[in-house]
Amino acid sequence: MHRLAWMVLGSLVLGSTPCVAEEAPGGWEATLANHELSGPDNGPLRIGDLQGDVVVVNFWASWCKPCRKELRVLNDWADDLAGQAASVVAVSIDQDRKHAERFLADAGLTLPLYHDGPNGLARALDLPSLPCTVLLDSQGRVIRVARDGSTEVLQELRNTVRSLLDEGQTARRATEGAAG
Repeated sequence: MHRLAWMVLGSLVLGSTPCVAEEAPGGWEATLANHELSGPDNGPLRIGDLQGDVVVVNFWASWCKPCRKELRVLNDWADDLAGQAASVVAVSIDQDRKHAERFLADAGLTLPLYHDGPNGLARALDLPSLPCTVLLDSQGRVIRVARDGSTEVLQELRNTVRSLLDEGQTARRATEGAAG
């Protein structure tokens, strides 16, 4: 049985188990960078198109209770990070895009909806669980993978995002100083 199916079955029977942010399995960077997601009105997106930004990619489904909680947090992050070199990309793996659209509207979330279904990127990455949040640095390297949406794991990810943004600002200032 596919790992994602086991994860869904396990979470229904046993509940979600906390997991600290961890390293990504090999091969995720190229898969994430090149896979085309179905986006909102402005069209498709490849995560690789966001290189230069720190990118938070969240895989979720409308039927996943921990996903719903995590999306609310990530929606706030997207608002806080607006205007910075950072992006939050929420990727629904719902079979039917309308379920995801309805959840976002009912919850009052403003994150743009990227829909990929259960047989797209989630299957290509063989995601270990839902929710699953992947943090990429500005060069598109996977820094962390977080599962379960626990407060502690999300705080660790948020701190890492801040650190990556601070490093990027320091590097830009150094480059500007050397050029001036």
